[in-house]
Amino acid sequence: MTETKPLLVEVTGNTELKLGSGRSINSRITIGYRKFDGKNCLFSSFIFPEDEGIKIGDLILVFTRKNIDYIPKVLQDVSFKKFSINYTSGSINDADGLVIKFDCNIKINDKIFPASITINYNEKAEGGVLFSFSGILTIDKLQFSLNFIKKGKKSWYMFANYLNDGKTKIDYKNIISKFLGDEAIKKIPELSLELDECTAFIFYEKSHDNPKLLFGMGAGLDMDLTNLPMAGPILSESKAFAFEEALAIYNKGFVQKDFNDDVLKRLKNSKLSELLSKIEITIGAQISMKLRVNDTVIYQTLNTNISQKNSEEDTVQQQLGEITKQSILKPLDTAALSNAKWKKINKKIGPVSIQQLGFVFHNGRVIMLLDAGLEMAGMGIQLLGFGLSFQLKWPPSNVQFHLRGIGLSYQAPPIDISGMFLHSTENGTDIFNGGAVIKLKRFTISAIGSYAKAGDQTSLFIYGVHSGPIGGPAFFFVTGVAAGFGYNRKVNIPSLDEIHNYPLVALAMNPKNDKGLPKILNSLDTPMKNGKKPVEISAGDYWMAVGIKFTSFKIIESFVLLTVNFGTKMEFALIGLSKLRWPDASKGKPIAYVELQIRAQFGPDSDVIAVESVITPNSYILSKDCTLSGGFAFYTWIKGKNEGDFVITLGGYHPRFRKPDHYPTVPRLALSWRINSELQIKGQMYYALTSSSVMAGGRWEILYKTSIVKVTITIWADMLINWAPFYYEISIGITLRIEARIKILGIPIYFNFEMGARLNIWGPDFSGKAYIDWSIFSFTIRFGAIQKPTPKKLEWKEFAKSFIPQKNTGGELDPINISINNGLIATKGNDKTPIINPLQLSITIDSFIPVTRLIFNKDDDNNDYEIDSKTSLITGNQKSFYENRNKGIGIRPCDYKIGAVDFIMEVSVKKMGEHVHNMSITCIAKQLPEALWGDGKSNLNNANPGAPKMISDVLTGLLMQPPPLPKVAEQKPYDFSRLFDEKSKSLCWKFKLAKGANAYDANKVFEYYHLNEDGTREHKKGILTETYNNSSVTEKRKKILEELDDFGISIPEKEEKMIENIMLNGKTYFKGTPIICGIGQIPKYTLNVKNG
Repeated sequence: MTETKPLLVEVTGNTELKLGSGRSINSRITIGYRKFDGKNCLFSSFIFPEDEGIKIGDLILVFTRKNIDYIPKVLQDVSFKKFSINYTSGSINDADGLVIKFDCNIKINDKIFPASITINYNEKAEGGVLFSFSGILTIDKLQFSLNFIKKGKKSWYMFANYLNDGKTKIDYKNIISKFLGDEAIKKIPELSLELDECTAFIFYEKSHDNPKLLFGMGAGLDMDLTNLPMAGPILSESKAFAFEEALAIYNKGFVQKDFNDDVLKRLKNSKLSELLSKIEITIGAQISMKLRVNDTVIYQTLNTNISQKNSEEDTVQQQLGEITKQSILKPLDTAALSNAKWKKINKKIGPVSIQQLGFVFHNGRVIMLLDAGLEMAGMGIQLLGFGLSFQLKWPPSNVQFHLRGIGLSYQAPPIDISGMFLHSTENGTDIFNGGAVIKLKRFTISAIGSYAKAGDQTSLFIYGVHSGPIGGPAFFFVTGVAAGFGYNRKVNIPSLDEIHNYPLVALAMNPKNDKGLPKILNSLDTPMKNGKKPVEISAGDYWMAVGIKFTSFKIIESFVLLTVNFGTKMEFALIGLSKLRWPDASKGKPIAYVELQIRAQFGPDSDVIAVESVITPNSYILSKDCTLSGGFAFYTWIKGKNEGDFVITLGGYHPRFRKPDHYPTVPRLALSWRINSELQIKGQMYYALTSSSVMAGGRWEILYKTSIVKVTITIWADMLINWAPFYYEISIGITLRIEARIKILGIPIYFNFEMGARLNIWGPDFSGKAYIDWSIFSFTIRFGAIQKPTPKKLEWKEFAKSFIPQKNTGGELDPINISINNGLIATKGNDKTPIINPLQLSITIDSFIPVTRLIFNKDDDNNDYEIDSKTSLITGNQKSFYENRNKGIGIRPCDYKIGAVDFIMEVSVKKMGEHVHNMSITCIAKQLPEALWGDGKSNLNNANPGAPKMISDVLTGLLMQPPPLPKVAEQKPYDFSRLFDEKSKSLCWKFKLAKGANAYDANKVFEYYHLNEDGTREHKKGILTETYNNSSVTEKRKKILEELDDFGISIPEKEEKMIENIMLNGKTYFKGTPIICGIGQIPKYTLNVKNG
């Protein structure tokens, strides 16, 4: 049988395509004809339109003679210059359909994408749908199968399904940016798939006002849980807990109905169809997951519409990750824990109990949390912050396992133990915080601590509280003690309103509340209002703390804690919390409850000593609706630019007082009581003392209000007193206001009545005016001086008596204070004469009167010896010179202007009646209040003196020290060369050579006989004997003995006689070989005394 080969005919040429509009375009065309044995013919044409190309509607009209109006909108404006036509089976005249294919660019959401489009025409199609549209969409190198689905008469949407072609990376964020642009993806997380098999799809519906876009991608998961802390091996081995699927979706415009009707229908055969059917669609990006716990399937969706970190922050995070990558456990951010969404499951897998699961998307990672626990050998273990997280990248190569802490509990009466350990990081350093509460029958021990390894430095702290009755009087009965220390740690003191939650205080005030332990440990890791953690790592710093808890008559419960930071900087702080409850808890509901928080700070490096306290908002009296508030502060500046200034205030300042920036802000001492819906009472009081004035006052208001009447009574008083010179100004007032709205015979009537009185007093002399105001009239009553007088100046004696210290008797001024601030050993005798160490001696002279000139060691001829202008002058931490001191001193209360006074300080230092001129002197300068030492009169004709001003760099004293001793290195060495015997290699004391070396003749120290030139011998007294018997030396020795006797130290007569024998009969003593060497040196020669 002969085989029949197919017939192939191909013709190429030019043709003219006539469009429905009457327009025609020239085209090149290739027509192919194939005939198969026993089969019909197949015709193919390849046509290349010239000019601007051809559109889909025109093309369909040319070849099908059909004019359609339901072309997908996304294709309506597409034109192309190359297409192909394949006719279905049958002759060219009786073919029932054709396929048109062409490549083009389509526009989706105003973005251009390359696509290959296929149009199918079938006259015999079911349902009368003659045309269908499909194709291939290319995004970067990824290809998606395209389908255009008709929805209604003229509505279409586009569905694109990813074509798997092996392992290819699909970038979620990149694909969305192709449709929406870079600006729209700033809140979209990073996510990518790089698997052999995955699912990705796109839905798009074009609309003029609101185009809709939905993109999704997902895959099955196989995540190893072996490294999950503690419970990981159990969960992994049993396969009872597993991640199965994950899906990411971005939605712009689709609602749940669209998703259910269109998306689910097209994806019903997808491997993710079950997960898709559980999704509640939202606008924006979301992550959905499928998990299995035992036989229970759990679906969870997370919204991810959060700002992503910028590239710089990502780099920092990556660096921190590199630092801590050796640690399997990564502690979770507190924000991640607080934003988690939880689902209760109550499942048990072996010894592991899982109560609930939490999910959250944070910093580009999906985080799954397990509220889980274990029970082992009678001890309960609760896992805190337990779970895992991964970046939205598959395969999940960067899985992190999390365990923030462990909670422990053990009960075996009479012992009850509970504890907790938390893990966190700070600047790449792993920190482990822990705490425990041990309860016994009679007492409780609570403790917290922390350990960290920062580089090569160990950092830790331990703090414990013993709670139980210790003893003491009823007003101070000790119920607990606390102590702690820190190494390479620093204690940061909280603000006043944070003291009750400060961990070192909270542990002491609630020692038996083990449920509060997590809160205390969390607070260790939480920054306070000042941005610092309560106890932070600080290399080279150390701290210690001691505290005491006590009660007063069981009414007041208090805890006071003293902390000391030292190392790089020393600082003392005292914080405390007192709670007054009356009557006590055993007698029922209290009618008064007051909480007072206290803080005091001071250190050698600090400019100010500060003490503050505040009443907390929890305080009340008589009723919880009658709340108390207010504060107290005492500040005194000991150095720096505000040195010498101070303030004491209870409840703040005068209403018109301009508070200086360095003064503390203190809330009014206030009471607010809403008795019922109609009656309310409010009150405020204050008191303040500054370097220039004192002020006090208050304001009380009673309000009664109903639907008909409103009555307000206000009483106030404000007082301002200047204390140098004495001047006062007081304002007192009361007002009564009544408003009523009533109806008489249906006619609304408004009634307003107001009356008040105000009294202003000033003086001295006592003067003022009273102002009476009524609704219908007012008048003023004056008394005393009509105008406020200018304060009278003080005489010097009055000023000195008021402001300069005086001796106990006689009223004599005592403005100088002399103190030994270093080198004091003891004091002896009735006069407390000091015994000092001259090597360490330091004497400070302070003057309460400013000094304009300093005279040192004035001679008998009254010649002034003002100190050198370049003598050092110290003001706080600043160094200057004597010549730069502030000489602009007056006496304002006395109306003495600058230059009218000259305060001269004369200092003399004598030893044995002679001036010592080579003392080391440093001048001391301070700040003094301008109200006392300023220029001219004060202006007090107003109620606001303004901020207290200080005069800086005023000389007020000096610091004296003895002249420094010469250093050993400055001693000139002895010349031993002329005494050294080269032959014997020893140092021989030869008197002849010694004389040449200016050495003493040893025989001349005591009695000796001098050989005269005539050969006779003459008896001579030795140096020691002659000195001992010298009258001036004897007088000095006698004076020393008398001074020692004044101190209660006497030399027995027997010892005095012994000293005399040594001095006068020295040959009996001093038999040892002399040692010859330089001062501070060790002898290096063998000594050999010879008389030759």
